[in-house]
Amino acid sequence: MDRFIALLLSGVAYGAILALVALGFIVLYRATGVVNFAHGDLVTLGTYIAIWSIDSLKLPTVVGYAFAIVAMFGVGVVIERVAYAPLRARPPLVVVIATLAAAVVIEGVLAVWQGSSPKLLSSPVGNRVWSIDGADIAVQRVLIIGVAAVVIIGLMLVFARTSIGRQLRAIATDPETAQLYGVRTRLMSVLAFGTSAALATLAGILVAPLSAADLTFGFDLMVSAFAAAVLGGFGSFGGVALGALAVGLIQQLLGGYVFTGYSETLPFVVMFIVIAVRPSGLVSTTASRL
Repeated sequence: MDRFIALLLSGVAYGAILALVALGFIVLYRATGVVNFAHGDLVTLGTYIAIWSIDSLKLPTVVGYAFAIVAMFGVGVVIERVAYAPLRARPPLVVVIATLAAAVVIEGVLAVWQGSSPKLLSSPVGNRVWSIDGADIAVQRVLIIGVAAVVIIGLMLVFARTSIGRQLRAIATDPETAQLYGVRTRLMSVLAFGTSAALATLAGILVAPLSAADLTFGFDLMVSAFAAAVLGGFGSFGGVALGALAVGLIQQLLGGYVFTGYSETLPFVVMFIVIAVRPSGLVSTTASRL
């Protein structure tokens, strides 16, 4: 029983991280129609900035986290201005290639700035462990679940009940008509790029204390988060969260009990099955960009 509890909470925590990364995809896709393949490198960059701010600038841990999130919002805005805005009228493939170029640039900058050696990020809760029915659970995992739940619910409320959310939903449904009705599509794209980068950073700094971060740290999360987004329908916040939770539980429970040597491939096997049976994902959507 103790092993089951440990694997269950690990799966939920991992699913929560994937949900944050995947929601970064979705926020950007709703506003611009762009799938940002530099998203994984933004996870890595944000994590490295947090490590640098704590280790080199000597900021308190939580302040260093906040500094990294704010800084990465700015990085997202810069990427929008450099890699998206000049190409707004070009075919989508051109923008995708631009995001791939941004990923290469970010990874190169990180390699020069921080080197290729794995880095450790401190946690505000340290290495504390809670014992639940005989299972030792890292408090960091509980923190991940709590923070992710608050952020996901907050995003759902923002999109459902605020003016910004209504504008983004309008853009997702029909960007041309939304612009005719006065929706500031350029401002929305700036906010979306910044928010997407901030969500990527939040995911990175929450999970990094559980293991060392290296230059491929964010890419691995991005690939799994993309699978979660596809499972969830690539549009619905609730669907994406459900898909991310499914990926986390499948990887930890099935990988821990049955397919112990193939845990990392299981989510993609399930993704292919879902695509074959239900191409729209677990939760379908009617928005044109979703």
